[in-house]
Amino acid sequence: MAIAAASLISVQMMNIKHTAELQEKNFSMQTMQALQYVTELIDYAETNEFLEREAKIELPINYSELFPNSDPSLPLSALEQKGEISVSRKYSSTSTKSGINDHSIIFSQRQTQSFQSGYNAKSAQDAQNLRYQLFMKDQADVPISIRIPPDFLAQALDTALKRNGIYLDYKFAVLTTIDGKNDYIMGSPDFKAKLGNKKPYKKLLLAGDDPVKPDFLCVYFPDQRSSFFSSTSFLVFPSLLLTLIIIVIFIVTLQIILRQKKISQIKNDFINNMTHELKTPISTISLASQMLRDSSVSLSKATVDHISGVIYDESKRLSSQVEKVLQMAVFNEGKLKLKFTQIDLNKLAESVASNFEIRVSNENGELKTDLQAENPFIKGDEVHITNVFFNLLDNAVKYSKTKPIIELSTENKNGWVIVQVKDNGIGIPKENQTQIFERFYRVPTGNIHNVKGFGLGLSYVKRIIDVHNGKIKVDSTLGKGTRFRLYFPLKNTQNYGKEN
Repeated sequence: MAIAAASLISVQMMNIKHTAELQEKNFSMQTMQALQYVTELIDYAETNEFLEREAKIELPINYSELFPNSDPSLPLSALEQKGEISVSRKYSSTSTKSGINDHSIIFSQRQTQSFQSGYNAKSAQDAQNLRYQLFMKDQADVPISIRIPPDFLAQALDTALKRNGIYLDYKFAVLTTIDGKNDYIMGSPDFKAKLGNKKPYKKLLLAGDDPVKPDFLCVYFPDQRSSFFSSTSFLVFPSLLLTLIIIVIFIVTLQIILRQKKISQIKNDFINNMTHELKTPISTISLASQMLRDSSVSLSKATVDHISGVIYDESKRLSSQVEKVLQMAVFNEGKLKLKFTQIDLNKLAESVASNFEIRVSNENGELKTDLQAENPFIKGDEVHITNVFFNLLDNAVKYSKTKPIIELSTENKNGWVIVQVKDNGIGIPKENQTQIFERFYRVPTGNIHNVKGFGLGLSYVKRIIDVHNGKIKVDSTLGKGTRFRLYFPLKNTQNYGKEN
Protein backbone atom coordinates (compact mmCIF):
# COMPACT_ATOMS: atom_id res chain seq x y z
CA MET A 1 0.00 0.00 0.00
CA ALA A 2 2.84 2.39 0.87
CA ILE A 3 4.67 1.66 -2.40
CA ALA A 4 1.47 2.02 -4.44
CA ALA A 5 0.52 5.29 -2.71
CA ALA A 6 4.04 6.70 -3.13
CA SER A 7 4.12 5.63 -6.79
CA LEU A 8 0.73 7.20 -7.47
CA ILE A 9 1.80 10.45 -5.84
CA SER A 10 5.03 10.44 -7.87
CA VAL A 11 3.15 9.86 -11.12
CA GLN A 12 0.72 12.67 -10.31
CA MET A 13 3.56 15.06 -9.52
CA MET A 14 5.41 14.08 -12.71
CA ASN A 15 2.27 14.66 -14.80
CA ILE A 16 1.68 18.05 -13.22
CA LYS A 17 5.33 18.99 -13.69
CA HIS A 18 5.28 17.82 -17.33
CA THR A 19 2.11 19.83 -17.99
CA ALA A 20 3.65 22.92 -16.43
CA GLU A 21 6.83 22.48 -18.50
CA LEU A 22 4.79 22.15 -21.71
CA GLN A 23 2.81 25.27 -20.89
CA GLU A 24 6.00 27.17 -20.07
CA LYS A 25 7.61 25.98 -23.31
CA ASN A 26 4.53 27.01 -25.30
CA PHE A 27 4.49 30.38 -23.55
CA SER A 28 8.18 30.90 -24.35
CA MET A 29 7.60 30.01 -28.01
CA GLN A 30 4.68 32.44 -28.28
CA THR A 31 6.71 35.19 -26.62
CA MET A 32 9.67 34.67 -28.96
CA GLN A 33 7.30 34.69 -31.96
CA ALA A 34 5.94 38.03 -30.75
CA LEU A 35 9.48 39.43 -30.41
CA GLN A 36 10.31 38.14 -33.88
CA TYR A 37 7.23 39.90 -35.22
CA VAL A 38 8.35 43.17 -33.58
CA THR A 39 11.85 42.99 -35.08
CA GLU A 40 10.42 42.22 -38.53
CA LEU A 41 7.99 45.10 -38.15
CA ILE A 42 10.89 47.46 -37.35
CA ASP A 43 12.81 46.27 -40.41
CA TYR A 44 9.70 46.65 -42.54
CA ALA A 45 9.14 50.19 -41.22
CA GLU A 46 12.68 51.22 -42.21
CA THR A 47 12.33 49.65 -45.67
CA ASN A 48 8.98 51.37 -46.10
CA GLU A 49 10.57 54.71 -45.09
CA PHE A 50 13.24 54.24 -47.79
CA LEU A 51 10.64 53.40 -50.44
CA GLU A 52 8.55 56.44 -49.52
CA ARG A 53 11.65 58.60 -49.88
CA GLU A 54 12.40 56.99 -53.29
CA ALA A 55 8.86 57.72 -54.45
CA LYS A 56 9.14 61.41 -53.55
CA ILE A 57 12.62 62.02 -55.02
CA GLU A 58 13.57 60.73 -58.50
CA LEU A 59 17.32 60.49 -58.65
CA PRO A 60 19.28 60.01 -61.93
CA ILE A 61 21.10 56.74 -62.14
CA ASN A 62 24.85 57.22 -61.74
CA TYR A 63 25.96 54.34 -63.87
CA SER A 64 29.61 55.23 -63.44
CA GLU A 65 29.32 54.21 -59.79
CA LEU A 66 27.64 50.93 -60.69
CA PHE A 67 29.84 50.06 -63.69
CA PRO A 68 33.13 52.00 -63.42
CA ASN A 69 34.74 50.12 -66.35
CA SER A 70 32.07 50.87 -68.95
CA ASP A 71 29.51 53.39 -70.08
CA PRO A 72 26.12 51.65 -69.58
CA SER A 73 24.30 54.61 -71.14
CA LEU A 74 25.41 53.39 -74.57
CA PRO A 75 23.15 50.95 -76.39
CA LEU A 76 24.06 47.29 -76.41
CA SER A 77 25.08 47.45 -80.08
CA ALA A 78 27.71 50.13 -79.30
CA LEU A 79 29.01 48.14 -76.36
CA GLU A 80 29.15 45.11 -78.63
CA GLN A 81 31.18 47.01 -81.20
CA LYS A 82 33.57 48.16 -78.46
CA GLY A 83 34.01 44.53 -77.40
CA GLU A 84 32.79 45.05 -73.82
CA ILE A 85 29.87 42.62 -74.26
CA SER A 86 28.94 39.90 -76.72
CA VAL A 87 25.40 39.40 -78.07
CA SER A 88 24.37 35.91 -79.14
CA ARG A 89 21.68 35.96 -81.86
CA LYS A 90 19.31 33.14 -82.56
CA TYR A 91 19.27 33.57 -86.36
CA SER A 92 22.20 34.15 -88.67
CA SER A 93 22.38 37.13 -91.05
CA THR A 94 23.09 35.04 -94.22
CA SER A 95 20.56 35.34 -97.03
CA THR A 96 18.73 32.51 -98.73
CA LYS A 97 16.47 32.17 -101.75
CA SER A 98 13.38 32.20 -99.52
CA GLY A 99 14.20 35.68 -98.22
CA ILE A 100 14.73 34.58 -94.62
CA ASN A 101 17.51 37.14 -94.31
CA ASP A 102 15.03 40.05 -93.88
CA HIS A 103 13.16 38.24 -91.08
CA SER A 104 16.39 37.45 -89.33
CA ILE A 105 17.24 41.14 -89.26
CA ILE A 106 13.83 41.98 -87.74
CA PHE A 107 14.15 39.25 -85.09
CA SER A 108 17.66 40.40 -84.28
CA GLN A 109 16.49 43.98 -83.74
CA ARG A 110 13.61 42.87 -81.46
CA GLN A 111 15.90 40.66 -79.47
CA THR A 112 18.37 43.49 -79.03
CA GLN A 113 15.59 45.83 -77.82
CA SER A 114 14.41 43.22 -75.30
CA PHE A 115 17.92 42.83 -74.00
CA GLN A 116 18.25 46.60 -73.83
CA SER A 117 15.04 46.93 -71.72
CA GLY A 118 16.06 44.19 -69.31
CA TYR A 119 19.49 45.70 -69.03
CA ASN A 120 18.07 49.14 -68.22
CA ALA A 121 15.71 47.65 -65.58
CA LYS A 122 18.51 45.70 -63.96
CA SER A 123 20.69 48.75 -63.89
CA ALA A 124 17.91 50.76 -62.20
CA GLN A 125 17.38 48.00 -59.60
CA ASP A 126 21.08 47.80 -58.88
CA ALA A 127 21.20 51.54 -58.44
CA GLN A 128 18.27 51.43 -56.03
CA ASN A 129 19.91 48.61 -54.05
CA LEU A 130 23.01 50.68 -53.80
CA ARG A 131 21.04 53.63 -52.50
CA TYR A 132 19.30 51.32 -49.96
CA GLN A 133 22.66 50.11 -48.71
CA LEU A 134 23.83 53.68 -48.32
CA PHE A 135 20.55 54.50 -46.52
CA MET A 136 20.95 51.61 -44.07
CA LYS A 137 24.57 52.57 -43.50
CA ASP A 138 23.44 56.05 -42.52
CA GLN A 139 20.68 54.58 -40.31
CA ALA A 140 23.20 52.45 -38.45
CA ASP A 141 24.89 55.61 -37.22
CA VAL A 142 21.63 56.97 -35.77
CA PRO A 143 21.12 56.27 -31.99
CA ILE A 144 18.64 53.44 -31.51
CA SER A 145 16.38 55.53 -29.26
CA ILE A 146 15.89 57.91 -32.23
CA ARG A 147 15.93 55.24 -34.88
CA ILE A 148 13.12 53.29 -33.15
CA PRO A 149 10.54 55.62 -31.57
CA PRO A 150 9.72 54.34 -28.01
CA ASP A 151 5.96 54.75 -28.53
CA PHE A 152 6.12 52.77 -31.76
CA LEU A 153 8.10 50.00 -30.04
CA ALA A 154 5.70 49.82 -27.08
CA GLN A 155 2.64 49.69 -29.34
CA ALA A 156 4.20 47.11 -31.65
CA LEU A 157 5.17 44.85 -28.71
CA ASP A 158 1.74 45.13 -27.11
CA THR A 159 0.05 44.26 -30.41
CA ALA A 160 2.39 41.31 -31.06
CA LEU A 161 1.86 39.82 -27.57
CA LYS A 162 -1.92 40.08 -27.81
CA ARG A 163 -1.86 38.55 -31.31
CA ASN A 164 -0.19 35.52 -29.74
CA GLY A 165 -2.74 35.31 -26.92
CA ILE A 166 -0.54 36.77 -24.17
CA TYR A 167 -2.43 39.20 -21.96
CA LEU A 168 -0.17 39.16 -18.89
CA ASP A 169 1.32 42.32 -17.43
CA TYR A 170 4.86 42.73 -18.75
CA LYS A 171 7.94 44.94 -18.54
CA PHE A 172 10.18 45.57 -21.53
CA ALA A 173 13.38 47.37 -22.37
CA VAL A 174 16.02 47.75 -25.06
CA LEU A 175 19.38 46.75 -23.60
CA THR A 176 22.80 46.97 -25.19
CA THR A 177 25.43 44.51 -24.09
CA ILE A 178 28.87 46.00 -23.55
CA ASP A 179 31.66 43.95 -21.94
CA GLY A 180 29.15 41.45 -20.60
CA LYS A 181 27.02 44.15 -18.93
CA ASN A 182 23.55 45.21 -19.98
CA ASP A 183 23.03 48.97 -20.30
CA TYR A 184 19.44 50.24 -20.28
CA ILE A 185 18.49 52.36 -23.32
CA MET A 186 14.71 52.70 -23.22
CA GLY A 187 11.54 50.87 -22.20
CA SER A 188 9.59 50.43 -18.95
CA PRO A 189 10.94 52.78 -16.26
CA ASP A 190 10.83 50.08 -13.54
CA PHE A 191 12.29 47.33 -15.72
CA LYS A 192 15.48 46.87 -13.67
CA ALA A 193 13.75 47.33 -10.31
CA LYS A 194 11.31 44.45 -10.85
CA LEU A 195 13.60 42.19 -12.88
CA GLY A 196 15.44 40.74 -9.87
CA ASN A 197 16.79 37.26 -10.64
CA LYS A 198 14.36 36.65 -13.49
CA LYS A 199 15.75 35.91 -16.95
CA PRO A 200 13.97 38.00 -19.60
CA TYR A 201 13.12 36.83 -23.11
CA LYS A 202 15.61 38.44 -25.56
CA LYS A 203 15.64 39.12 -29.31
CA LEU A 204 18.36 40.88 -31.33
CA LEU A 205 17.22 44.12 -32.92
CA LEU A 206 18.26 45.31 -36.40
CA ALA A 207 20.07 42.11 -37.29
CA GLY A 208 20.58 43.41 -40.86
CA ASP A 209 22.98 46.16 -39.83
CA ASP A 210 26.62 45.90 -40.81
CA PRO A 211 28.22 45.62 -38.36
CA VAL A 212 25.50 44.21 -36.10
CA LYS A 213 25.18 46.06 -32.79
CA PRO A 214 24.43 44.12 -29.56
CA ASP A 215 21.06 45.76 -29.00
CA PHE A 216 18.38 43.43 -27.64
CA LEU A 217 14.66 43.78 -27.10
CA CYS A 218 14.00 42.22 -23.68
CA VAL A 219 10.66 41.43 -22.04
CA TYR A 220 9.62 39.60 -18.87
CA PHE A 221 6.35 38.93 -17.05
CA PRO A 222 6.23 39.56 -13.26
CA ASP A 223 3.12 37.34 -12.81
CA GLN A 224 4.30 34.52 -15.06
CA ARG A 225 4.63 31.94 -12.25
CA SER A 226 1.22 32.67 -10.78
CA SER A 227 -0.27 32.52 -14.27
CA PHE A 228 1.23 29.07 -14.85
CA PHE A 229 -0.09 27.94 -11.47
CA SER A 230 -3.59 29.22 -12.17
CA SER A 231 -3.59 27.67 -15.63
CA THR A 232 -2.61 24.27 -14.21
CA SER A 233 -4.84 24.56 -11.15
CA PHE A 234 -7.57 22.55 -12.86
CA LEU A 235 -5.10 19.65 -12.75
CA VAL A 236 -3.24 20.51 -9.54
CA PHE A 237 -6.18 20.91 -7.14
CA PRO A 238 -8.06 17.72 -8.09
CA SER A 239 -4.79 15.78 -8.09
CA LEU A 240 -3.80 17.16 -4.70
CA LEU A 241 -7.29 16.50 -3.33
CA LEU A 242 -7.35 12.92 -4.58
CA THR A 243 -3.81 12.37 -3.34
CA LEU A 244 -4.75 13.78 0.06
CA ILE A 245 -7.78 11.50 0.21
CA ILE A 246 -5.61 8.51 -0.65
CA ILE A 247 -3.09 9.46 2.05
CA VAL A 248 -5.85 9.94 4.64
CA ILE A 249 -7.46 6.61 3.72
CA PHE A 250 -4.04 4.98 3.86
CA ILE A 251 -3.34 6.41 7.34
CA VAL A 252 -6.82 5.46 8.60
CA THR A 253 -6.37 1.96 7.20
CA LEU A 254 -3.04 1.61 8.98
CA GLN A 255 -4.61 2.86 12.21
CA ILE A 256 -7.44 0.35 11.88
CA ILE A 257 -4.98 -2.47 11.19
CA LEU A 258 -2.81 -1.52 14.15
CA ARG A 259 -5.86 -1.08 16.39
CA GLN A 260 -7.24 -4.46 15.34
CA LYS A 261 -3.88 -6.02 15.99
CA LYS A 262 -3.78 -4.40 19.41
CA ILE A 263 -7.35 -5.50 20.17
CA SER A 264 -6.45 -9.03 19.11
CA GLN A 265 -3.49 -9.05 21.48
CA ILE A 266 -5.60 -7.57 24.29
CA LYS A 267 -8.32 -10.17 23.74
CA ASN A 268 -5.76 -12.95 23.81
CA ASP A 269 -4.43 -11.59 27.09
CA PHE A 270 -7.98 -11.32 28.38
CA ILE A 271 -8.74 -14.92 27.46
CA ASN A 272 -5.52 -16.07 29.14
CA ASN A 273 -6.26 -14.02 32.27
CA MET A 274 -9.89 -15.12 32.37
CA THR A 275 -8.87 -18.77 31.98
CA HIS A 276 -6.44 -18.39 34.86
CA GLU A 277 -8.89 -16.46 37.03
CA LEU A 278 -11.70 -18.96 36.50
CA LYS A 279 -9.49 -22.01 36.71
CA THR A 280 -8.19 -21.19 40.20
CA PRO A 281 -11.56 -21.13 42.05
CA ILE A 282 -12.82 -24.08 39.98
CA SER A 283 -9.74 -26.10 40.95
CA THR A 284 -10.17 -25.15 44.60
CA ILE A 285 -13.86 -26.10 44.57
CA SER A 286 -13.03 -29.39 42.80
CA LEU A 287 -10.35 -30.21 45.37
CA ALA A 288 -12.69 -29.40 48.28
CA SER A 289 -15.47 -31.56 46.84
CA GLN A 290 -13.01 -34.47 46.44
CA MET A 291 -12.07 -34.11 50.09
CA LEU A 292 -15.75 -34.38 51.04
CA ARG A 293 -16.04 -37.56 48.98
CA ASP A 294 -12.79 -39.08 50.23
CA SER A 295 -13.65 -41.69 52.85
CA SER A 296 -10.15 -41.52 54.29
CA VAL A 297 -10.69 -37.94 55.45
CA SER A 298 -12.38 -37.65 58.83
CA LEU A 299 -15.33 -35.36 58.29
CA SER A 300 -15.66 -33.65 61.62
CA LYS A 301 -17.93 -30.67 61.95
CA ALA A 302 -14.96 -28.30 61.96
CA THR A 303 -13.54 -29.93 58.83
CA VAL A 304 -16.86 -29.80 57.01
CA ASP A 305 -17.33 -26.16 58.03
CA HIS A 306 -13.86 -25.31 56.76
CA ILE A 307 -14.31 -27.14 53.44
CA SER A 308 -17.78 -25.69 52.89
CA GLY A 309 -16.43 -22.24 53.70
CA VAL A 310 -13.71 -22.67 51.09
CA ILE A 311 -16.27 -23.80 48.52
CA TYR A 312 -18.52 -20.85 49.39
CA ASP A 313 -15.72 -18.29 49.17
CA GLU A 314 -14.38 -19.67 45.90
CA SER A 315 -17.89 -19.86 44.43
CA LYS A 316 -18.47 -16.27 45.44
CA ARG A 317 -15.15 -15.29 43.87
CA LEU A 318 -16.04 -17.19 40.69
CA SER A 319 -19.45 -15.55 40.58
CA SER A 320 -17.83 -12.12 41.04
CA GLN A 321 -15.47 -12.67 38.12
CA VAL A 322 -18.29 -13.85 35.85
CA GLU A 323 -20.39 -10.89 36.96
CA LYS A 324 -17.64 -8.48 35.90
CA VAL A 325 -17.55 -9.97 32.41
CA LEU A 326 -21.33 -9.90 32.09
CA GLN A 327 -21.42 -6.35 33.43
CA MET A 328 -19.11 -5.12 30.65
CA ALA A 329 -21.21 -7.01 28.07
CA VAL A 330 -24.30 -5.19 29.30
CA PHE A 331 -22.39 -1.89 29.10
CA ASN A 332 -21.43 -2.56 25.49
CA GLU A 333 -25.03 -3.24 24.53
CA GLY A 334 -26.17 -0.03 26.21
CA LYS A 335 -28.69 -1.89 28.40
CA LEU A 336 -27.28 -0.85 31.77
CA LYS A 337 -30.03 0.56 33.97
CA LEU A 338 -29.02 3.27 36.42
CA LYS A 339 -31.00 4.69 39.29
CA PHE A 340 -30.12 8.33 39.94
CA THR A 341 -30.69 9.72 43.42
CA GLN A 342 -29.23 12.45 45.62
CA ILE A 343 -25.89 11.16 46.94
CA ASP A 344 -23.64 12.47 49.69
CA LEU A 345 -20.16 11.60 48.41
CA ASN A 346 -18.60 12.26 51.84
CA LYS A 347 -20.78 9.63 53.48
CA LEU A 348 -20.36 7.23 50.57
CA ALA A 349 -16.56 7.55 50.68
CA GLU A 350 -16.54 7.12 54.45
CA SER A 351 -18.70 3.96 54.19
CA VAL A 352 -16.47 2.44 51.49
CA ALA A 353 -13.33 3.28 53.48
CA SER A 354 -14.80 1.67 56.61
CA ASN A 355 -15.59 -1.58 54.75
CA PHE A 356 -12.20 -1.62 53.00
CA GLU A 357 -10.11 -0.82 56.06
CA ILE A 358 -10.06 -4.47 57.19
CA ARG A 359 -8.42 -5.59 53.96
CA VAL A 360 -5.81 -2.82 54.17
CA SER A 361 -5.07 -3.76 57.77
CA ASN A 362 -4.52 -7.38 56.71
CA GLU A 363 -1.79 -6.09 54.35
CA ASN A 364 -0.25 -4.13 57.27
CA GLY A 365 -1.17 -0.95 55.43
CA GLU A 366 -2.98 2.28 56.27
CA LEU A 367 -6.06 3.93 54.79
CA LYS A 368 -6.39 7.67 55.42
CA THR A 369 -9.50 9.73 54.74
CA ASP A 370 -9.70 13.50 54.31
CA LEU A 371 -13.28 14.47 53.45
CA GLN A 372 -13.25 18.27 53.04
CA ALA A 373 -15.99 18.77 50.43
CA GLU A 374 -18.39 21.34 51.88
CA ASN A 375 -21.06 20.55 49.29
CA PRO A 376 -20.73 16.80 48.54
CA PHE A 377 -24.21 16.29 47.08
CA ILE A 378 -24.58 15.08 43.49
CA LYS A 379 -27.11 13.13 41.45
CA GLY A 380 -25.91 9.64 40.62
CA ASP A 381 -26.27 5.89 40.96
CA GLU A 382 -25.08 4.96 44.44
CA VAL A 383 -24.38 1.31 43.65
CA HIS A 384 -22.14 1.98 40.66
CA ILE A 385 -20.31 4.89 42.30
CA THR A 386 -19.65 2.61 45.28
CA ASN A 387 -18.23 0.03 42.86
CA VAL A 388 -16.01 2.75 41.35
CA PHE A 389 -14.54 3.57 44.79
CA PHE A 390 -14.02 -0.13 45.55
CA ASN A 391 -12.28 -0.70 42.19
CA LEU A 392 -9.82 2.15 42.76
CA LEU A 393 -9.09 1.11 46.35
CA ASP A 394 -8.73 -2.53 45.25
CA ASN A 395 -6.15 -1.53 42.60
CA ALA A 396 -4.31 0.57 45.19
CA VAL A 397 -3.88 -2.50 47.38
CA LYS A 398 -3.11 -4.97 44.59
CA TYR A 399 -0.40 -2.84 43.00
CA SER A 400 1.51 -2.02 46.19
CA LYS A 401 4.79 -3.88 46.59
CA THR A 402 5.29 -2.68 50.16
CA LYS A 403 2.80 -1.84 52.87
CA PRO A 404 -0.02 0.05 51.14
CA ILE A 405 -0.57 3.64 52.25
CA ILE A 406 -3.78 4.91 50.66
CA GLU A 407 -5.42 8.33 50.88
CA LEU A 408 -9.11 8.90 50.11
CA SER A 409 -10.19 12.55 50.02
CA THR A 410 -12.93 14.87 48.74
CA GLU A 411 -13.06 18.59 47.97
CA ASN A 412 -15.08 21.23 46.10
CA LYS A 413 -13.56 23.18 43.22
CA ASN A 414 -15.09 25.28 40.42
CA GLY A 415 -18.51 23.58 40.50
CA TRP A 416 -17.14 20.06 40.89
CA VAL A 417 -16.92 17.54 43.70
CA ILE A 418 -13.48 15.97 43.39
CA VAL A 419 -12.83 12.51 44.88
CA GLN A 420 -9.14 11.58 45.05
CA VAL A 421 -7.59 8.13 45.57
CA LYS A 422 -3.82 8.19 46.08
CA ASP A 423 -1.46 5.26 46.73
CA ASN A 424 2.25 4.46 47.07
CA GLY A 425 2.17 1.58 44.59
CA ILE A 426 4.35 0.62 41.64
CA GLY A 427 3.00 3.41 39.42
CA ILE A 428 2.06 3.43 35.74
CA PRO A 429 4.55 4.18 32.94
CA LYS A 430 3.78 7.43 31.15
CA GLU A 431 3.38 5.75 27.74
CA ASN A 432 0.64 3.47 29.15
CA GLN A 433 -1.40 6.07 31.02
CA THR A 434 -3.60 6.93 28.03
CA GLN A 435 -4.54 3.27 27.49
CA ILE A 436 -5.39 2.06 31.00
CA PHE A 437 -9.10 2.91 30.55
CA GLU A 438 -9.46 0.68 27.49
CA ARG A 439 -11.30 -2.61 27.81
CA PHE A 440 -9.15 -5.65 28.56
CA TYR A 441 -6.00 -3.51 28.64
CA ARG A 442 -3.41 -4.30 31.29
CA VAL A 443 -0.05 -2.62 31.70
CA PRO A 444 2.58 -5.01 30.30
CA THR A 445 4.64 -6.70 33.03
CA GLY A 446 6.33 -9.44 31.03
CA ASN A 447 5.58 -12.92 32.35
CA ILE A 448 4.81 -11.74 35.89
CA HIS A 449 1.26 -12.73 36.88
CA ASN A 450 1.29 -11.90 40.59
CA VAL A 451 -1.62 -9.47 40.11
CA LYS A 452 -4.73 -11.12 38.68
CA GLY A 453 -7.51 -9.48 36.72
CA PHE A 454 -9.31 -9.11 33.40
CA GLY A 455 -8.35 -5.53 32.65
CA LEU A 456 -11.97 -4.46 33.08
CA GLY A 457 -11.82 -2.48 36.34
CA LEU A 458 -10.62 0.90 35.07
CA SER A 459 -12.67 0.54 31.89
CA TYR A 460 -15.75 0.12 34.10
CA VAL A 461 -14.72 3.12 36.21
CA LYS A 462 -14.31 5.31 33.14
CA ARG A 463 -17.70 4.34 31.71
CA ILE A 464 -19.51 5.02 35.00
CA ILE A 465 -17.84 8.44 35.32
CA ASP A 466 -18.78 9.27 31.70
CA VAL A 467 -22.41 8.30 32.30
CA HIS A 468 -22.44 10.72 35.25
CA ASN A 469 -21.05 13.47 32.96
CA GLY A 470 -17.88 13.60 35.00
CA LYS A 471 -14.16 13.41 34.30
CA ILE A 472 -11.34 11.21 35.49
CA LYS A 473 -7.67 12.15 35.56
CA VAL A 474 -4.61 10.12 36.46
CA ASP A 475 -1.18 11.23 37.66
CA SER A 476 1.42 8.55 38.16
CA THR A 477 5.15 8.24 38.66
CA LEU A 478 6.78 4.87 38.07
CA GLY A 479 7.94 3.38 41.36
CA LYS A 480 6.35 6.09 43.52
CA GLY A 481 2.60 5.73 43.21
CA THR A 482 -0.58 6.81 41.44
CA ARG A 483 -3.31 9.38 42.03
CA PHE A 484 -6.78 9.14 40.50
CA ARG A 485 -9.07 12.19 40.59
CA LEU A 486 -12.80 11.81 39.91
CA TYR A 487 -14.76 14.95 38.95
CA PHE A 488 -18.54 14.93 39.58
CA PRO A 489 -20.55 18.02 38.49
CA LEU A 490 -22.63 19.70 41.20
CA LYS A 491 -25.18 20.83 38.61
CA ASN A 492 -25.64 17.96 36.21
CA THR A 493 -27.88 19.35 33.47
CA GLN A 494 -27.09 16.72 30.83
CA ASN A 495 -28.99 13.49 30.18
CA TYR A 496 -28.74 11.36 33.27
CA GLY A 497 -27.98 7.72 32.88
CA LYS A 498 -27.22 7.92 29.15
CA GLU A 499 -23.81 7.18 27.74
CA ASN A 500 -22.11 10.25 26.24
